[in-house]
Amino acid sequence: MAFLDNSGDIILDAVLTDVGRKRMAAGNFRIVKFALGDDEIDYGLYDKTNTNGTAYYDLQIMQTPILEAFSQKNAAINYGLVSYARNDLLYLPTILQNTGSSLVSQGAIKLDPTYNVHYLADNTKFSGNDNTATLLKADITNGLDSILISNYGGSPRFIFVETGLNTAELSSNSQNQNSYLLSVGLNDSRFSVECDKRFISAVWGPPAGANFSMDANNEGVLSLSTLTSNTTSTTSRDLQNYSKMFVAGVTSRLYPPTGNDNTSIYSAITGPRGAWTALSFGINASLTLSDYQRYGKTAQSQGASSATYDYIDTIIYVRGVSTNVVLQLPIRIIRAAQTS
Repeated sequence: MAFLDNSGDIILDAVLTDVGRKRMAAGNFRIVKFALGDDEIDYGLYDKTNTNGTAYYDLQIMQTPILEAFSQKNAAINYGLVSYARNDLLYLPTILQNTGSSLVSQGAIKLDPTYNVHYLADNTKFSGNDNTATLLKADITNGLDSILISNYGGSPRFIFVETGLNTAELSSNSQNQNSYLLSVGLNDSRFSVECDKRFISAVWGPPAGANFSMDANNEGVLSLSTLTSNTTSTTSRDLQNYSKMFVAGVTSRLYPPTGNDNTSIYSAITGPRGAWTALSFGINASLTLSDYQRYGKTAQSQGASSATYDYIDTIIYVRGVSTNVVLQLPIRIIRAAQTS
């Protein structure tokens, strides 16, 4: 459902699901729940420098065209509006992927700039003497820095995600972390990870004892020697074919040294940090060539070499259980091109 016009009378455009139409025909259709979202709004358009006055600061936002209702079965709100029990919150957390050079050197990966995806390589598939990751490393811009290995495989590669208050108005010290996050219930001890179960069979996350903190040399160090598998899942209520799995959220201990806040070198969050998690994924072992042909592409080049690949693109949603902040991760499931 969507607003078609926001001037004068409120006009709604609604598309019913198959179940909704059936109940409408039977005369027992009624709305008992609804959710609101603002997917089409770019709040970066809020312009406090507009010389016409405060009434014009949000003019561009108010004039943003509104999306029509979606008819697809798997359409959903990606950025839903949320409610908080407390009415004294001065700041709300955000969720960001950390792709800084310090974290990448410790195992974090980043987007491939050519296709804007993270690669998830099926290393059981070979072309000649090279497995998928070895072939792909030579073909893409970031090399291994954009590649996860399916089922983790003991390789310390992961997507690193942080939550916190991304503002320069507050120092990232432990006092602010406690005041603005921990004591008001805005810290995530768990993250839900929603994946298309046709393609992803497992999620790997941080084990007990993992830590992200400053060492004696005032350098940010991630203590994460391994990941742990999570395969228990529940069916997503929002997305067709998606299942939900959970991984641990670890409270960040990345606090600034006295008189020298250099922690922004190591973190994607500027202000007080909340929790972090590290993610890798397992590819569904039952995927066949026909699945790659149906849902993705086969025998495709990814670079200048003659190597070709089969791949499927999918989106993984990472959500803080306590904060409800959401991050979308574009994943390209990829293997060396196969004939069967």
